[in-house]
Amino acid sequence: MHPTPRYTLSHVPFMRLLIPLMTGIVWQYVSPSIYTIYIWSGVAIACSVCAWIVRKHTFSTLRKVSFSASIFAAFTAIGMGVCSYNIPTYTLPDVDDSTIAIARIEKMAAEQEHSYSTEATIVALNDSSTLHHTNIKILLNLQKSFTAQNLQGGDLIIFHPNLQAIASSSMPYAFDYAQFMARKGILYRQYLADDAWQLSQHKAATTLQHRAMKMQQQCIATLQRCNLSDENIGLLSALLWGYKANLPSTTRQYFSAAGLSHILAVSGLHTGIIALILWLLLYPLRYTFMRHIRGIVTLVLLWVYAFITGLSPSVVRACIMATFVGVAGMLNRSNTSLNALCGSAVMVLLFAPMQLFDISFQLSYTAVAGIIILSPHLDISNYLNSHNTILRYITGLASASFAAQIATAPFAAYYFHYIPVWGLLSNLLFTPLLTPLMLMALGMQAFECLHIPHAWLDNATDATAQLLCSGAQAIASLPGASIEGIWVTLPMLLLYGTMVIAVWYAILQRSLAPISLAIASFIGMQSIVLYDTLSTSSPVALLPAEREYTHIQLADNNRNCFIINTDTCYTTPATGSEWRTREHLTTHHITTTDTIATEHIYIALPFIEYYGTRILWVDDNTWRYCHTDNPVSVDYAIITEQYKGHVDALLKNFNIDNIILSASIYPDKAQELTQECLHHNISTHDTRTAGLWSITGK
Repeated sequence: MHPTPRYTLSHVPFMRLLIPLMTGIVWQYVSPSIYTIYIWSGVAIACSVCAWIVRKHTFSTLRKVSFSASIFAAFTAIGMGVCSYNIPTYTLPDVDDSTIAIARIEKMAAEQEHSYSTEATIVALNDSSTLHHTNIKILLNLQKSFTAQNLQGGDLIIFHPNLQAIASSSMPYAFDYAQFMARKGILYRQYLADDAWQLSQHKAATTLQHRAMKMQQQCIATLQRCNLSDENIGLLSALLWGYKANLPSTTRQYFSAAGLSHILAVSGLHTGIIALILWLLLYPLRYTFMRHIRGIVTLVLLWVYAFITGLSPSVVRACIMATFVGVAGMLNRSNTSLNALCGSAVMVLLFAPMQLFDISFQLSYTAVAGIIILSPHLDISNYLNSHNTILRYITGLASASFAAQIATAPFAAYYFHYIPVWGLLSNLLFTPLLTPLMLMALGMQAFECLHIPHAWLDNATDATAQLLCSGAQAIASLPGASIEGIWVTLPMLLLYGTMVIAVWYAILQRSLAPISLAIASFIGMQSIVLYDTLSTSSPVALLPAEREYTHIQLADNNRNCFIINTDTCYTTPATGSEWRTREHLTTHHITTTDTIATEHIYIALPFIEYYGTRILWVDDNTWRYCHTDNPVSVDYAIITEQYKGHVDALLKNFNIDNIILSASIYPDKAQELTQECLHHNISTHDTRTAGLWSITGK
């Protein structure tokens, strides 16, 4: 039987630094205060002084405790300090109509449905008299044009600043885009029409990041010159060079449902393959006087690859781990994989503490930790004492995939509310294709640069990439490919982690004592699920700021959600999916011919009565040609983009207390309706500017 690693804190010294560092970052992020940094720094100094006083007492308990406490307090204070430094607190300077902003483009513009989106930094503000140097990161949405499409990192653009704070989503439980961007240091955004900005003839000073982006674009351009289908060019650009802008959304969905989404993001798996290729290419150095620098050259080229792919957390983690292990080998020092993993996390968080809250960071480190800790105990060949290479490869791949899925499944459920069922099967079948695919793609690009004919290699690469895509699509199409509609709370996530660690520790120590903690954690998770299932939902009606079409969602206290929309396809809107999942709501689409009558809801369009509140749904022009001597009183009139008339026409038939304007109404029309409401002294809520409209059922 092959031995499995048995970890203790002495094997993982970086763990002693990582835990307090993470504690300090989370503490400062949740409850920011400069005084807590001073307090923890004082504790660290006091413990250090105590440890110095008793330094000669080698076996003193006080010496060990004070030294450990000083390290913990010091790294907690460091975590708080780096987090406080990286939390953006931009104060916008005063600007007027004459102010000109000079912004440096940080990334190549990504195409969206109606615009190009890019990140930029305002480096200077020029008013009528003074040039003010600034460093304000912003998100720019540029009207589609040839110039916007070809913006590159390092370009300077000039425009009049009219920055707007990035607003948080007001939908319950929705993804907080404003918080996500704030962690990247971006608090403001601005839309620029094609005639509202111009490209400067000057270039910003080239940074290392811009050089890496230029190298990435050159690699992608080489890939595009090869004879591949557009879909496979997008796939290879993502998995080889970390560029996902050309990746079709359908491909993302297939790979996600099949449990293969990690293939699309350059990660430790890709970095390991690149390291293997580099190691083999440098094999001839073994027979020269340069054999001692083979490892150093491999590490340097590995970091070059990391820069080209954008220094994603997974790649940085893999490169730091490879550096730790490689340097330890060169120095003949032992180093465990788990210690290298913790060391890489410490290095990343010291320079980018906000990465701790990034989904990709959490998934990457959790997956690798699961593979390192759990995989040896799940590998059947370790218990069979088999020396069959093929069997050990298959069982090793299966155990690694299963371990990663165990570790990351709760995070997938927590963030994305689904779990891929066939992930283990898809990884066994298609992950082995990644190595030959990357090798062929790199060789194809090398031949293209050297002007060597490579039509045969193009065909082989295209066929392999197509096989990978078709396989992901086939797995995603299997019955029950993923379990969707899962809602995992933070306490459940922590209890799951406690349960897995307890089971692992029980196996490691060959003891049943930790099993009681695992059982208690499992009971705690089930108790939370049972409580959520038995609790009643809160009735609320929501009209999101949806700009494609108008829809309202009406929830009752029996977990029903009635959806009325102007979309003739009657598709379930993506907006509000988190809320419906959290409240376990069953959706019902209402058409113009339906009549719904429950205890608290009556719907016979265009009339809605919701818990005693009368709502008029205005989605056609019927009321322009009607008139009554006895107007009906309504509390709210929701005007959609399909109404072309005026407020006066509605007032001929209804006494309206409030008017709600859909965000899908053309802005000029919405402004006209708002002015009419002001004239008639009617309260108005324009969802385009005011955001979500909601009322609570009583």
